[in-house]
Formats: sequence, structure tokens, C-alpha cells
Amino acid sequence: MDYEQFKIKHFNLWDLYLHDNQFPYIGRCYASAIRPDADLVTDMKSEEAYELFSVVVPSWHKAISELFGKSRPNVAILGNEWPHLHAHLIPRFKEPKHHYGIEFIDPNPTGNYTPYQKIDFSLEILLKIKEDIKTIFAL
Repeated sequence: MDYEQFKIKHFNLWDLYLHDNQFPYIGRCYASAIRPDADLVTDMKSEEAYELFSVVVPSWHKAISELFGKSRPNVAILGNEWPHLHAHLIPRFKEPKHHYGIEFIDPNPTGNYTPYQKIDFSLEILLKIKEDIKTIFAL
């Protein structure tokens, strides 16, 4: 899959992408460290941590809240499947969300975000979600 087509925004030290698993977490994204040798969370540089938590996550949360309603932002830094420093940004909604003709219901809004039912969306819907988020960043 060409993940570059899901890029939302370039920051100084991170790139923000739409995650291809949007169900049940509409607006789920991930931030990928730009530094090529960035791997473990323990290798994160202080300036990367600052930008991630002071710029990237807050601006993503603001955009998601404007588009889909107030959410509780969750951040997960794992690196198990992809050995590159990246952070999963998962919006958690207590109430169902209806967008793009789909009902998004968080199965456990006050607990861990996994496990969850995965539903594949068409590329057209994924790109529409990405563009809608990107539009908020451009404002």
C-alpha cells in the first residue's frame, strides 16, 4: 500500500498520516518520526518528544474534535509490527459517531482500544477522511 497517499501534514520532526484502520476510531492517525534511524521509544530525542506532545498531538486532537466532536485523545507508542518510531493517535468517543454513511461505535470507550472489530473501507472513503482532516489543518 502507498502510505504516502495518507499523509496529512509534515511537521519539523514528524509526519502525520491517516491510519488505514478507521473503524471504529474515526480520525485515527499516526505520527511517524522523520529521523531515519528513529526506532525505539527510548531513543526519542527531547525535541522529538516536545514536538510530538506539544504540537502534533494537540493540533491533531483539535482537528478531530472540530470534525467529529469532542474526543479523549489516546496515544500509543508500540513499534512491534513496524520497527520505526511512530505514535498511534486514537480518538475515543463515548457516543456513536455517524460520518460518511457509517456508524462508528467505540466498543470500550473507557478502556483499552484493543481488541476491536476491523472493517476495511474503500480507498475513496479513506482519502475523503484524510482530506477532511487536512482541510482543518490548513485553516
